[in-house]
Amino acid sequence: SSSEAVAIIKRFPFSSALQRMSVVTVAPRGRSALAFLKGSPEMVASLCRPDTVPAEFSSTLRNFSSEGLRVLALACKPIDINSDMMNIERGEVEKEMQFLGLLMMKNLVKPESAEVINILTLAHIRSVMVTGDNILTAVNVAKNCGMVGSDEKVIFVIATPHTVESMPSLRFSVEDGGPTAAQSPRDLINQAGFSYHLAINGKSFAALCDHFPEYLPKVLMKATVFARMAPDQKTQLVKELQKLNYRVGMCGDGANDCGALRAADVGVSLSEAEASVASPFTSKTENISCVPMLIREARCSLVTSFSLFRYMALYSLIQFFSVLVLNTVKTTFADMQFLFCDLFLVTLLAIVMGRGGPSEDLYPCRPPASLLSLPVFGSLFIHTCMIVLGQLGAFFITTSQGWYIPLNSTVFGTENLPNMENTCVFALSGYQYIIMAVVVTKGFPHKKPLFYNVIFLCLLLIHFALMTLLVLYPGPFFRRIFKLFNFTDMNFKMLLIAVAALNFLVCFVAELLIDLGILNCLRLLRGRRPSKKEYKRLKALLSDSASWPPLDQTLSPTCNTVISFS
Repeated sequence: SSSEAVAIIKRFPFSSALQRMSVVTVAPRGRSALAFLKGSPEMVASLCRPDTVPAEFSSTLRNFSSEGLRVLALACKPIDINSDMMNIERGEVEKEMQFLGLLMMKNLVKPESAEVINILTLAHIRSVMVTGDNILTAVNVAKNCGMVGSDEKVIFVIATPHTVESMPSLRFSVEDGGPTAAQSPRDLINQAGFSYHLAINGKSFAALCDHFPEYLPKVLMKATVFARMAPDQKTQLVKELQKLNYRVGMCGDGANDCGALRAADVGVSLSEAEASVASPFTSKTENISCVPMLIREARCSLVTSFSLFRYMALYSLIQFFSVLVLNTVKTTFADMQFLFCDLFLVTLLAIVMGRGGPSEDLYPCRPPASLLSLPVFGSLFIHTCMIVLGQLGAFFITTSQGWYIPLNSTVFGTENLPNMENTCVFALSGYQYIIMAVVVTKGFPHKKPLFYNVIFLCLLLIHFALMTLLVLYPGPFFRRIFKLFNFTDMNFKMLLIAVAALNFLVCFVAELLIDLGILNCLRLLRGRRPSKKEYKRLKALLSDSASWPPLDQTLSPTCNTVISFS
């Protein structure tokens, strides 16, 4: 009844596993001592004397939690002033408490959250909430931020562990406003277009893992809300999702998220406190708006890495076939020609082709995740064929001209320079280095368009202009430096450029068709196969199942072992 301050002489800090904290206090001049307790309502009520807990406790808690309020319970009890309060045990303090009441806090959803969740949903990226709050509070927040749609139902997963009085059980309960008396739960599930999400708390999650492991993957496939989760349960949840072949990203801002952040494939700390030590990424903004940006940056990096790999592979193949063609007629490239291609053309393009940055939007399609994927190898094979055809075309066009003079067969290598064969193959291969840099540099949808990479675009124009100069008007200086043959037929020179242009057009169209998925038709030849991803196989299984979830029955473990002692 008084408002005077009391001294805290013993503190038992908050523990996520215990869901509570308590203090021991002494009044001024040591008149009396009191212990105070705060924590989750369910936990606090279990530590209070039953006669002090109001009969309407559960219904009141349910009403407040359903409104999205964060609810804490408060309790106290007197302590013997003559006892050794400095060494008193926590278990002695936190029992036989007197229930005081509930403390409600309104924790509004951050304005960025709903927009980010919508972006991820449109990109076909699944979002899951893992929280220590009450399950009804968590469901309300999930609806406010768009994880659960207004027309979607929430089904609560209730699993109980084995006790002395009862066996483990599992049941699924539809939230209030679900089926009516004239509409059974099964009829609700079988409705056309019916969509639902599962919600489960920490105790049920533990019982599900221990006693119903065969149902755990199915629950994880549809569960969106995980409430009252302890730190080790968050970590276990991440690992269970990874067992389904999900790539799991985790956002957290507290010490109780450290284990899950460390276990996730990508951990993002939303604060610079303890969580930032355990996660590879730390956001400067304390909201989840960094998640789409991180995914866009990651996809851009992956696409750029694959583009560089393909470009360097194609560069090697272009040079390999050029040398091979020339060796068949007992000639080769000049040293300056090699140096020009390797340093000026390829190296400069490879350095700047990765610039440009990620796309502004997050799209549902995903880049190939492996170098051994069909689009990567299919692209390399098709472009290699076009490279060979282009060089052979330039070679045979040259040898078919009326003014063509065959090489001196008694001389080999650079001693045969300059000659017609070398100059035509060098010209076309130089164009092919530029062509492949344009073709394999991906833009939409994971990177910004090519014109955003200004340095790369300018370098392409410079390279193209210089190669065109070497083909059309090389001049005495360049002919001497690069040991080029002086073609006097302008129509022939334009024909070489036309062959290069045709080579570019075919490769560009082929790459565009590969991006649109034309190579997927090859998969039809082998027949339809189950996905390698466990979650995709489960998704297909659940979509065809009319009996899941089993709303109208209580499930028991498939295997129970009874051990008796005499």
